[in-house]
Amino acid sequence: MELAFPMNVLLIMPYHNDLIHAVSLPLGIMSIGTYLQNHGINVKICDFSVKRLTVKACCKDFRPDIVGISFPSAKSVDGVIHISKGFRKLGVPIVWGGQFVDVGETETFFKTGLVDYLSYCEGEATWLDLVLTLESGGDVGNVKGIAYQKDGKVVYTPPRCFMDPVDLPRLNFDLVDVPKYFQYLYGCKKLVYVYLSKGCPARCTFCFNTATHRNVRRRRRLEDGVSEIRELVTKYGADGFYLADELSFINEAEMYEVCDAFKATGLNFHWGFQTRVGILSDEAIRYAASCGARWVAFGVETGNREMLRKIAKGVDYDKIEPTYQACSDAGIITLANFIIGLPGETEAQMQDSIDLAKRLKATQITVAKYLLLPNSPMGQEVLQEFKQRGEYDKMTDYKQIDFFQSDYGLSEIPNKELNVVQSYFLLKAIFRKDYEQDARSYDMLRKFLFTVIRNASSMRPTSMIKAFAEIASDFIRFCCDVTFHKDILKKYGLEKTGKNTYNSCDTE
Repeated sequence: MELAFPMNVLLIMPYHNDLIHAVSLPLGIMSIGTYLQNHGINVKICDFSVKRLTVKACCKDFRPDIVGISFPSAKSVDGVIHISKGFRKLGVPIVWGGQFVDVGETETFFKTGLVDYLSYCEGEATWLDLVLTLESGGDVGNVKGIAYQKDGKVVYTPPRCFMDPVDLPRLNFDLVDVPKYFQYLYGCKKLVYVYLSKGCPARCTFCFNTATHRNVRRRRRLEDGVSEIRELVTKYGADGFYLADELSFINEAEMYEVCDAFKATGLNFHWGFQTRVGILSDEAIRYAASCGARWVAFGVETGNREMLRKIAKGVDYDKIEPTYQACSDAGIITLANFIIGLPGETEAQMQDSIDLAKRLKATQITVAKYLLLPNSPMGQEVLQEFKQRGEYDKMTDYKQIDFFQSDYGLSEIPNKELNVVQSYFLLKAIFRKDYEQDARSYDMLRKFLFTVIRNASSMRPTSMIKAFAEIASDFIRFCCDVTFHKDILKKYGLEKTGKNTYNSCDTE
């Protein structure tokens, strides 16, 4: 369907209060925007996370007929609310979508009075259907995959089937200012995020995948992904790519295909990916390294066999250490992600995780306290308990969902002990040397501070001051935890031995 007068769609990435993680290309709204453009609709993207913007600036030379705001995480609550209030004055429909919309509470979102439609899960086809329906004055009740209010009640339309991955568009990078997303990481000076697939077939009980992707993995056309990489290298000078897929490779055959495609470009770049323990053999890992793979992240989650079964991780425990050893032998940087404080976890079970983390040949270890995702299978059970206590019934409650201080008290481990263990590993990550062989001491700390300052520069002054205060408070807490709780460190075998442990590349 062609529009006689194409609508103007403004897509927004809000600023967020997470100063720790560097911003990445807004791949989700870029895909939606490109898909709409390919169907004759005018699109503009404004990213508040890389530049301090106003509603007036976003609407300069572009009067939107509909505004879409991405809601990627609980860290975006302040940004989404503030930006929505500004666009509310224009009197145009406002749509929220993104990962947190998929896992949050619909009624809570509508209570704000700041949103007209919620778009669930995969957004490309839903957005096109909604825009065409609004432009023609049709019945939005026929648009699958959305929620809206009618006569004071929330109406949910039937869920939309996933698109054929072949129809997912090749991204239009002219929609954004690519260099603003460059990261200096893993030896790359101009690293950006790209994606080759959506979703993951695994059923980990703590993960958002069930709500967002229904445990379905869809692979894009490889030639589109390679074409995007080629453009990012030749046009923008990118030298590194992080495959942002939830699961980069589902088997070895797929990995070999991607490696061969990257190698065939003849371009000089490095790349990294996320996958599951047990998918790649030692030989496959060596081949990936020979084709430019420099780093890989695995979700280990826990070092206890019983907890692995409880969270339905679905990996072979006995393959964890050999996999890391194989990556180390191949010269690949390895990241190991652990979660402590899982519901029902005991001190002995956490000790198993700590012991495994110390044994692993991992370059860097991240330890998160249990992060509540409301519509994950495990999170949904927890959320119901909170709601019985009158919590999480308004938007601001969701700001309590914090990567560093998720003090839910769901495990059998005292919260102070969880804090001290997490602080120990976080400080090791901050104070360690960078990944290059010639890295100077505290290079990671310098890059960490650069990321904080860069992210803060896009925020409103009041939010920036508040975010700086929070991060300063967190950092002081981390230092105090490991300085004044030697007894807890000793209890779990984490006491310092000799030289500065935090500036070592090893865990021992």
